[in-house]
Amino acid sequence: MKMYVQNLAMLSAVIAFGCQSKQAEPQAEPQTEAIAAETDTMVQQPEAVADKPANDTKTIDGIVKEIANGKDGYTATIETKDQGLFKATISRANLTDAKQYRTFNVSEIVKLSGDYWKMGEEQQLTVREIQ
Repeated sequence: MKMYVQNLAMLSAVIAFGCQSKQAEPQAEPQTEAIAAETDTMVQQPEAVADKPANDTKTIDGIVKEIANGKDGYTATIETKDQGLFKATISRANLTDAKQYRTFNVSEIVKLSGDYWKMGEEQQLTVREIQ
């Protein structure tokens, strides 16, 4: 019983001093300059995004050389006559009309339009339209 009373007294002391120390801390006032600086930064971010060049739109036609199935679609390697090899990403989510989605076979001739970009030296096409 004596141990129980000692533990209870110790716990009460910890709680009392713990509560007292939090009350003794001064309340920090919000700094309006910091808030204004954060707001200015957030306003400037869209301008920085607007400076980035948009992806070029390109139409290619060629022969399917390889198909690599993915989670939401597939990537087809397309060999064109005069523009070289392209990795064309084809998925329902990227197409402007999801009803156009279809799976191509190797050696099939295709015509695709979409957003052109490069990853390293590889030419990439995010397909928006199958023609």
